[in-house]
Amino acid sequence: MAGHTHGATSGSKFWLALAVTLTFTIVEALSGWLSHSLALASDAGHNFTDALALGLAAYAVWISKRPASAKHTYGFHRVAILTALFNASTLLVIAVVIASQAYQRIIHPTHVGGWIMMAVAAGGFFMNTVIASALAEDASHSLNARAAFIHMAGDAISSLAVVVAGVFVQWMGWIYADPIVSLMIAGIILYSGLGIIKDSTSILMEGVPKNVDVDKLAEAIKSVEPVCDVHDLHVWQVGDGLNFLSCHVTLPITCTLEDSTRIIEHINIHLHDDFGIGHATIQPEPTGLCKIEEDDNLYCALEVHSHDHGHAHHHH
Repeated sequence: MAGHTHGATSGSKFWLALAVTLTFTIVEALSGWLSHSLALASDAGHNFTDALALGLAAYAVWISKRPASAKHTYGFHRVAILTALFNASTLLVIAVVIASQAYQRIIHPTHVGGWIMMAVAAGGFFMNTVIASALAEDASHSLNARAAFIHMAGDAISSLAVVVAGVFVQWMGWIYADPIVSLMIAGIILYSGLGIIKDSTSILMEGVPKNVDVDKLAEAIKSVEPVCDVHDLHVWQVGDGLNFLSCHVTLPITCTLEDSTRIIEHINIHLHDDFGIGHATIQPEPTGLCKIEEDDNLYCALEVHSHDHGHAHHHH
């Protein structure tokens, strides 16, 4: 399952990326201060939150590996979802701060040192691209890695934009390039942050996992002979790649405990193979003679044990 197989690799990646990012942030903040570039300073601020995001993501990977306990029977997988939510919320704050600073710059233009801007931002672009591509694989199946990835990818785009702004400032003397680029950066960050907030909130609200269609799920359960109906169906996600389900299924009254066990086993295989649900709690309820049409054979239809002879034979 995604949540288990990739944990170790992304953990060490996060720590390494964190060290590199912090070092670069200090360099960039000093350069922004020296060159009076808001784009550089805001990029350094964004890089600092990247470092925070990477640190939190690394912590989440580490703690989610802790085994479940009597107090936390699900283990600590939700920590990764909480850090993703927190990281995404910081993205929104950054976006607002950058946008308001940029607005101030448009009203009160300031001269900017284009060369420093370009040189440092080019370094930032290189660093962020390398880190983002290292996290890209994990980002596809881990919300926690995705939040960290968007922090880094957003920064790579910001840095590239700052290089472009530097070109405008240096060769065309167009100082507005600096705040305009900052506004664009803010827009990108805002958009990606909202996506993660939506996904992580859905998980925390026990929403149905993104890739699961509940109607199809119910149909699949009902299609297992001789299930008549399914109700009290709940599907939720504990952490990345950890989907849980609970439901009640109604079976013909003729089903023995042995029959019921086999039917449930059958449903479980279905759920695991077709819907990626690894943990299902299914409660069987015998209620009358459902799914037994015109034939008079009132047996439990999946695979009936003839109790006199003790050998199994198939109904149908």
